[in-house]
Amino acid sequence: MTPKVSILIACHNEGKRIVECLHSLLLQDLGPLEIIVADDGSTDDTAALAEAIPKVRVLRLPHRGKAKTVNQAAGESLGSILLFLDGDMVFQPDYVRRLVQPILDGQEIGTCHGTEYVANPEGRWSRCWQLTAGLPPNLRLSLTDKEASEGSIVFRAILKSEFMRVGGFNDTGYLDDQTLFAKLGVKARFVKEAVCRHYNVETLSEVYALGRWQGKSIAYLHGSRALLGFFPLFAFWHAGVGLYRHGYLPMASYILVHRWGAFTGILGFVWTGGKTYGR
Repeated sequence: MTPKVSILIACHNEGKRIVECLHSLLLQDLGPLEIIVADDGSTDDTAALAEAIPKVRVLRLPHRGKAKTVNQAAGESLGSILLFLDGDMVFQPDYVRRLVQPILDGQEIGTCHGTEYVANPEGRWSRCWQLTAGLPPNLRLSLTDKEASEGSIVFRAILKSEFMRVGGFNDTGYLDDQTLFAKLGVKARFVKEAVCRHYNVETLSEVYALGRWQGKSIAYLHGSRALLGFFPLFAFWHAGVGLYRHGYLPMASYILVHRWGAFTGILGFVWTGGKTYGR
């Protein structure tokens, strides 16, 4: 039986969480599902761990960035509905069914989950991520009623025909998942009942990688002039402001490392003419 839903998980060095993620997807109460792990040139055991799990298809691809990896996986998928999920997410058993129901009913071309918890709220760097986002320690997504009714510029599920019609995601780095909205001209419906947990950064090396990935988007939008705003000496001022504002000592280290990552990401993007890739 041909699956109606294809789950695409673009991964780069997600070996720490990919097994937990995939097991939660294998427990979904909707089927059949096509689960594709598109490995974006990982240097850890992400692909091998995924290949060891039955019913999971793995594409081993060169490192080209998330957008290009997802687009290729979409082209090779079999379902009429695509889901874009991350390797560090864990899902409630009814997540997929809840997320795709408005699409199956013909009400929407795309949806986004409306309830996203932090999987590791006790971590110091996770807490820093939440503080910089202006969110409480345990919620990755906090919507007012107005925001929920207006919809999302990020699509977690969409009709494959619509995704392919507009050429998939644009390769803009960290913000590539927001590029469908501009091309489609419509927002995704938030589905509050679709619940997941998402791991935040857990080490300073992950904080650096996050900053570098975000740096690509910053450079894509602002070009070489973005280097001045993230010049390393300015990072100490930002670290001091962050520490004062939040009163949480690890924030200083978080900001210094994150801004250094962003600076190197911008520099690499500018130096190579946009040929560097995020995590």
